Amino acid sequence: MPYFYSAYGLTLQSEIQLPELISTLATDADVWIHFSALSTTPFQTENTHHCYQNTDSGMYLYWQGVGTFLIQGGQDVLIDLETDLDEDRLRLFILGAVMGVILHQRGFLVLHASAVALEGEAIAFIGHKRWGKSTMAATLHDRGHSLIADDVVALDVQPQHPVQVQPAFPQIKLWPDAVTCIGKTPADLPRLGARLEKRNHQLSTGFMTDILPLKHIYVLGQGNDIAIVPLQAQDILQHLMQNSYVTRFDQELLQERGATHFKQLTVLAQQVPLSRLLRPASLALLPDIATLVEQHTLAHDG
Repeated sequence: MPYFYSAYGLTLQSEIQLPELISTLATDADVWIHFSALSTTPFQTENTHHCYQNTDSGMYLYWQGVGTFLIQGGQDVLIDLETDLDEDRLRLFILGAVMGVILHQRGFLVLHASAVALEGEAIAFIGHKRWGKSTMAATLHDRGHSLIADDVVALDVQPQHPVQVQPAFPQIKLWPDAVTCIGKTPADLPRLGARLEKRNHQLSTGFMTDILPLKHIYVLGQGNDIAIVPLQAQDILQHLMQNSYVTRFDQELLQERGATHFKQLTVLAQQVPLSRLLRPASLALLPDIATLVEQHTLAHDG
């Protein structure tokens, strides 16, 4: 029997259980996730770890040891498994890259970021891999601020309207040292996969289910001291483009919507301020960093 979930304002019908998501009684699905043998694919997968290609039929994604995904029109996900089902690993791809493609196809601007709610508005963190986006979200959540999304952040960007953040699902993916910093024991949290060190921090409380306006974006970086400094105007678009989720697929997803994607980035740059959040590479300073973010966000109210 199918399972029904809500995420990003959508109802998902899935043939595989997705316990990270919030179950729903709604059965009028926006997205269907199901298993299906794919008779043809646009690429040769022998000796290939992963590949992707956008075609008239939809976006194909392949990962060795998992299988091939075909995402069509932001609503239909066909999964052709390569091996015996490893549900933990499969869910990682569904809730990460596959979800990013779905949201992009549905017209959202998708950022590789983490977002939390602060005083009724959203703030987001972007930056290079392992620079602490999820850690910042977990730290602020531990201080009473609700999580909105981790890893895949979907923005509704329209000219002349506030940029809105869609609520994702109540999970934060954390490295063991970050788990320790929020007062939890890594051994008590399940690994994201059998061979992965990162942990699944499933939240029982403190998840924002409302759509919120995006107030500020912080670009994470390293510095000798904790500081929040303005970002140079000429650098803003570059940072947004680097942290757009679809850039991990090179130009494949921008063949049809490249102009629209760039326009969305431009509108986002015009409507939402970006600042650089600098800090030393010390997890012990997380409370001080979080305090500065809270003060900075509240000081720029309105």
